[in-house]
Amino acid sequence: MLYNLEYFNGELPLPNIKVTHSYKTLGYFSCEYDDDGYMYDQTIEVSDYYDYDEFQIRDIVVHEMIHYYLAYNGIDPQCHHGKEFKKMAKEFNKKYGMNITPKIDLSSYKLQEGKSKFMQTLSTLF
Repeated sequence: MLYNLEYFNGELPLPNIKVTHSYKTLGYFSCEYDDDGYMYDQTIEVSDYYDYDEFQIRDIVVHEMIHYYLAYNGIDPQCHHGKEFKKMAKEFNKKYGMNITPKIDLSSYKLQEGKSKFMQTLSTLF
């Protein structure tokens, strides 16, 4: 709930939170729409492949939450890295000192060693 309240004024309904083990895709937002255009099955996935610091995990989760926000408000239902995404990312980067980009340079990310407590941490951030 923390990021939802802090960055999105608590506007986003709680999505499904899933942990993956991908080395390439660190985060992913997906959802479905019914015949009336109602969004359901909102899901944010984050990989536990890396040992993130607090700023890296924040940037990944907020990146996916921007996709969620844009889809939820009908601005970008397809969740692209288009004009509106880039505009919001730029605003968040400036206002909150984030580093949200369409693609992430993985060279500074450390591999996760041992068993991760990642899911417990992730569930408190949204």
